[in-house]
Amino acid sequence: MYNFFSQHENIVAGMSTRDDGNMKTHGEHSTEQAIENRKQFCEKNNINYDQIVSACVEHTINVAVVNSQSEVFINNTDALVTNEKGVYLAITSADCFPVLMYDNENDVIGIAHAGWRGIVKGIVPETLKVMVGEGAQLDKIKLTVGPGISQENCDFKFEDIIAEFGLYNQDKYIVEGSTIDKVKVNLRQIILDQSEKCGIGRNNVHDCGACTFAEKEHFFSARRDGKDFSAMISLIGM
Repeated sequence: MYNFFSQHENIVAGMSTRDDGNMKTHGEHSTEQAIENRKQFCEKNNINYDQIVSACVEHTINVAVVNSQSEVFINNTDALVTNEKGVYLAITSADCFPVLMYDNENDVIGIAHAGWRGIVKGIVPETLKVMVGEGAQLDKIKLTVGPGISQENCDFKFEDIIAEFGLYNQDKYIVEGSTIDKVKVNLRQIILDQSEKCGIGRNNVHDCGACTFAEKEHFFSARRDGKDFSAMISLIGM
């Protein structure tokens, strides 16, 4: 398991890798084998599979507050928050970024599936806002940006940048030398800037820097692998 927040003993947070198999249980390219893959992944990492609540990601900015009585799968949701110990929050991704958040003083956790649509609409700020509503304090939240697609491998047509990216079609997020058909965008930097603007201190933000597209031996990638792509699972629990 690709681990996050390993310095905190009372948190379990991590991401599956390619060797763990496809984890996508909903959507067009899901498989029945994914449920078994999830169970094996949990067993290997001493996680109770029955305590996992998963978001059925749809590239929205919908955030759900969940607990031990919640449904196993939360539809039309891209982020989950809880202040209940023993509940594991999970999302799937394959180029989109898993963003994991943890207030270890107030015992509130959150996880967001941050694809480009969710990023520009504000899925991470929205998740932070919901966490505060559940008792977290912004200056206490630790935030980690997990593996996702790097700027080098993330390109859009210029017309799509103008139409879709709004405030984020700035030069600071676009690599010098981009062409009209291949504008390379730094989605990771947008997340980091949003987090700082929300009040998360730089010392409380960690960017793992791993690229799902480039590191084929470790990760699945929707852009690289094509329409039948598989996905990893990321989860966090207290």
